[in-house]
Amino acid sequence: MRKNLDWPLMKNSINTTQKNAMIKFIKGTDRFTNGEKVREFEDQWAAWQGTKYSLFVNSGGSANLLLLDAIADAFFRNKDRSWKAGRPPKVLVPACTWGTTIAPLMQVGYEIVYCDIDLQTYSFHQASMKRIADELNAPIDIVWITHLLGSPSNINRIKSIFYNAMILEDCCESHGATFEGQKVGTFGEGSTFSFYFGHHMTAIEGGMVCTNSESLYDLMRMKRSHGLAREATPKTFESIHKEYPHLDKRFLFPTVGYNLRNVEINAVVGMEQLKHLDHWIELRKRNLKVFNKILSKYGDEFYRVGENGNSSFALAFVCKDAERKRQLEDHLADQGVETRPFLVGNITRQPFINHPNPESFKNADFVHNNAFYIGNNQFITKTQLEQLGNYINDVYC
Repeated sequence: MRKNLDWPLMKNSINTTQKNAMIKFIKGTDRFTNGEKVREFEDQWAAWQGTKYSLFVNSGGSANLLLLDAIADAFFRNKDRSWKAGRPPKVLVPACTWGTTIAPLMQVGYEIVYCDIDLQTYSFHQASMKRIADELNAPIDIVWITHLLGSPSNINRIKSIFYNAMILEDCCESHGATFEGQKVGTFGEGSTFSFYFGHHMTAIEGGMVCTNSESLYDLMRMKRSHGLAREATPKTFESIHKEYPHLDKRFLFPTVGYNLRNVEINAVVGMEQLKHLDHWIELRKRNLKVFNKILSKYGDEFYRVGENGNSSFALAFVCKDAERKRQLEDHLADQGVETRPFLVGNITRQPFINHPNPESFKNADFVHNNAFYIGNNQFITKTQLEQLGNYINDVYC
């Protein structure tokens, strides 16, 4: 019989102080939709992240959609939304990532090129990148990086191979991760973050898009709110109105848009959580360091992720032996430790993609069959980590 769950993927991180902040806000306002608190949170996040602009949306998946659609319109489409090059832009993605990293590419109409992953960083495999660069008839236009499970991708290696490609970063699981001392999400044209319950911090639900481009920021502001011109900054709004003086500027739609706005109370929670984020990341890093030390006792039974710059979303078991992996996962579950597959494994095996050759992604297939993860967060104790070592020992000794 399995024990009650005492090591969940994530525990509630919204404490009494933060609940009181919500109560105080509710009692003192008559506006709950996107407004002053949203803008305040955006400014605070941009300052924390180190970008000029941030835009708060209703989820990390929406952040991906908004960024990718705006990038298409700003750089790769004509005004009639046809592709400038006469073909969809080619976008390089890892064969192991999350569904809402891929789905917006399909929805916007990009051509997706899958690349195998590296087992030490969970990012693009160097030999696979080189093969793709050599074999493609047309070059890669965009590299859509996923900094997976808190592990930073090697940006320099990616840029050395795809030196003419635009860099976009999905950082939804990697708040505060760094590459060579610089925060991920600051290396390309735009980046995205998620504030889902189980991530480094929460805003109940929500996501953020970051960029240093004023024009891209303005375009995303409009697209976030139905495509309305009045959502742009005043200077851009007046410029658009001058171009279309025959249309009522209150309902002027210069671009295709959505409703991806978030609300004031989520921003209140987000700002309260942001106060603690740096400390929580340090605790996650500490846990990863202890976890890797535990795994090192078993020689080459596990692949261990690098710690340098890693903000550690989860603790991943990448097992050399698939049967041992099954035994370990079952044993941890029996002891009340919640587990999950290594994201979706080889994403090209998922029904919504149905890639003709999923087995060609050797390492993505390996984690599909040989890997899983457990939660890592600020609530994990030294005693729990010691007990985890005992559970592993039960299976491997």
